[in-house]
Amino acid sequence: MLGASLTATAQGPSAEAVARRLDQRHRTLRDLTARFVQTYRSGALGREVVERGVVSIKRPGRMLWEYKSPEKKLYVSDGTTSYFYVPADRQVIVREQQGDQGLAVFLLSGREGILDRFEVSLDPGAAAGRVRLRLSPKQPDPDLEWAQLEVDASDRIRSVHIVDAQGNRSRFDFDEIKDNLGLKDSLFHFEIPRGVELVSG
Repeated sequence: MLGASLTATAQGPSAEAVARRLDQRHRTLRDLTARFVQTYRSGALGREVVERGVVSIKRPGRMLWEYKSPEKKLYVSDGTTSYFYVPADRQVIVREQQGDQGLAVFLLSGREGILDRFEVSLDPGAAAGRVRLRLSPKQPDPDLEWAQLEVDASDRIRSVHIVDAQGNRSRFDFDEIKDNLGLKDSLFHFEIPRGVELVSG
C-alpha cells in the first residue's frame, strides 16, 4: 500500500484531481483576458490557418475575441446574442444563443463539473511544469470528439486542442493571462456598424 502511494506521488496528480482543481478555480473566476494563437486545420482539406489576437471572457457566457492578424475579425457574445464581424466582408453574422456556447464558456462557467460531462485521463508530452489532460465526452457531441487541455502549476489553462467528429482540429494557445480584472459589461456590447449586411446564423 505504501509503495503504491509513493508511486502515485512520484507520478504527480491524477487526471481526476487536475479536473477538480480546474473546476474549483473556475468557480471563483469572474473574468479573464489573454493573448491567444489559434491554429485551425481542416480535416477535409488539410489546410492550416494561424490567427492571433486577444480574448476577454466574463461570467456568465460573455466573450470577446479580437483577431488582430492576419485579418481583423471580431466575435462578441453578450451571453444572449453573438456577433461575428469581418470588416473586410462588410458583414455581421448574428446568432441567438441557446444552451452550451462551446468548451471555453463551459470551463469558465463553473455550473457543471468537468467530471460530470467528460471522461478524463492524463496524456504525455506536456511542456515542463504543465499537465496535459484529455477530455472525452460522455455523451455524443458533433462538435467535440475529444479535447486536450494543458494546465500550468497555477491551474491556468494554457492550451486547448479540440477535434470534432469531422476531423477538424482547433488549437488555442494562451499567454499573458490576467484574472479578475473587473471587466465591464459594456465591453461585450456590440454596435452594428452602418452599411454592413446582417446575416442570421
